[in-house]
Amino acid sequence: MKSYKSFVFFSLIACLVLSSCSGVPKGSTSVGSTANVSFIMVADTPPPNLGLLSFKVVATSIVLTPSTGTATTFDINSGNGYSFDLVRLQSDSAFLGTVAKVPTGTYSSIAITFASAEVTFYNNGVSLTSPACASGTVCVATFAGPFTSTITTSRSITGNAGIGIDLNLENILTGSGTTLSLNFTNSSTTTAVSDFTLPRANSNLASGQLDLIEDFTGLATVSGSKVTITPATLMNRAPITASSASGTNYDSDPTGSLCAAQTTLSGCFPTANEAASMDAILNSDGTFTVQEIEPLLASPVVDTVEGTVVSIATNNTTQFGIVVTDILPATSGSLISSLSIGAPLTVNLAIGPVFHVDTKGLPVANSFPSSTGHFTQSTDTTGLQLGQSVAIHVNAFTAANGTTAAIANNVDTVTLRWSRFTASPTQPLSSSAFFMNTLPAYFVAPTTTFGAEIFIGTPGAKGVTNLDGIANGSAPASTPAVGVRALFIDTTANTFNPAFFAAKVRQH
Repeated sequence: MKSYKSFVFFSLIACLVLSSCSGVPKGSTSVGSTANVSFIMVADTPPPNLGLLSFKVVATSIVLTPSTGTATTFDINSGNGYSFDLVRLQSDSAFLGTVAKVPTGTYSSIAITFASAEVTFYNNGVSLTSPACASGTVCVATFAGPFTSTITTSRSITGNAGIGIDLNLENILTGSGTTLSLNFTNSSTTTAVSDFTLPRANSNLASGQLDLIEDFTGLATVSGSKVTITPATLMNRAPITASSASGTNYDSDPTGSLCAAQTTLSGCFPTANEAASMDAILNSDGTFTVQEIEPLLASPVVDTVEGTVVSIATNNTTQFGIVVTDILPATSGSLISSLSIGAPLTVNLAIGPVFHVDTKGLPVANSFPSSTGHFTQSTDTTGLQLGQSVAIHVNAFTAANGTTAAIANNVDTVTLRWSRFTASPTQPLSSSAFFMNTLPAYFVAPTTTFGAEIFIGTPGAKGVTNLDGIANGSAPASTPAVGVRALFIDTTANTFNPAFFAAKVRQH
C-alpha cells in the first residue's frame, strides 16, 4: 500500500452513518456539485526489532486545503478523537468516517493530527534507555502529542469515492542508539503516511463496494434488517450500523449454542446488547452491509478481555500473561473498567476451565479436527502458545498497582481468537496454502517457517478467507509482505502444518 502516493483526507463520521456527528464540516458550504467520501485506515511494515503488540493512536482533526479557496477543518468526535490500534490494521481496516456533500474539485494537501500515541512492544533489539526497556522484555512507550502529518500530493474528487490512509509503522517508529522515537512527519526521503484509492486492486469486492471492516466487536442491537454494533465506552470507538442482505453469513458463537442455523439478525440476537463480532462491507455511498456476523458470548454479557499471549509460566500450568487488545465489560457491575488497550494482564485459570475456538464460520474443525481438538481438549496452559490471541472470562480481578500488572483470577473460559501480524511469504505458495516466516519476536518460534491455510471459494461466501491485494484463485506473491489475521494452533514442538488458519490475507 505504501506505494500509493495521492492526496487523502478523512473526517468526523457523517451524520447519516453515526449519531456522534457534530455538524456540517466548517468551510464546506460552497455552491456546486458535491460527493460522499468514505475513509478507512490501514498500517504496514512494522519495525523489525519491535514485536508490536499494540499501537494505539487517537485521531482528532483533519485540515483539508483546496488548490484555491479556504481550508476546511474536520473535528473528530468534537475534537476528542477516536482510538485506533494500528497493530490490528496490519490485516484489517478501520472505518474513519463518511463525509457527506464534499465539494468536488482538486485538493492540494491534507494535515492529519493525532492527539497521542502509546506503543506496547516486545523488544527484540538492544536495550533501550528512552523508554527504559531491556532487550527481551515487553515494554510500554507513551508519546504525548499532538502529531501532524501532511500529505501534499494532489487529489481530484469528482464523485462518491473511498480513500484509504496507510501508516508505515517502520517509518513512524524509529530507533537511534538506545532511543525509540515516534515521527508522523512526511519528508522528501521518508513517507510516514500515504493514501490510496478504494477499492484496492484485487480486493475481491463486488461493484459498489469499497472495503471490509472486519471483526468489529461490541454490543449488538437489532432493528428490523439493521444491526448496530457499539464498542464499550472505554474503547473510544464509534459504532457501526449495517444492513443484512441475502448474502449475509450468520455464524454460531464459539460454543455452538447461539445463532445455530439462523438466517436473520433477530434470530441470532433476540435481545439487545448481546456481544457480537461483525464483518461489514463499506459501500460507495457510505452505508454498510453485513457480510458475516456472530454472537461472541451468552447474554447477559460478562466481563471478557481479549489479548495476545506473551508469557506462559514454566512452573505453573494455570498461569499465563497477555497484552490486552480488546475489552467487552459486563453491562453493569463490571470488574475490568480500569483496563485499557496495551495493558499487561496476568491470567490465573480456574479449576477445569473450558477452551473454545472462534472460527467465524471457517471450516477449521471439519478440515483440521486434530488441530482444533488440541486446543479445545486442553485443561490448562499446555494448549497455549506465545503469539496466540485469546479471549478470557474474568470472574475476579485485581487492578494494576504500580509496575505490578492487573490480575484476572478464576478464569473459567478461554476462547482462541485472531492473531494479527505481518510476515514474509515463502515457498511453496498456492491459492490454498502458503508458508511464511519472520513473524513478530513475541511468537513462540518467530524464525520458524509456518504453514498457513487459505480457505478458497467465492469471495464473501461462508467459510472463505477474505483476500486483499491477491486476485481470487491466485497465490500470494513472495513479496511484498502480507498482513495476516489467523487462528494459531500448534504443539509445543511446532509439529502442526498448517499452524495458521487465515480469515484474512492482505498483500501490502
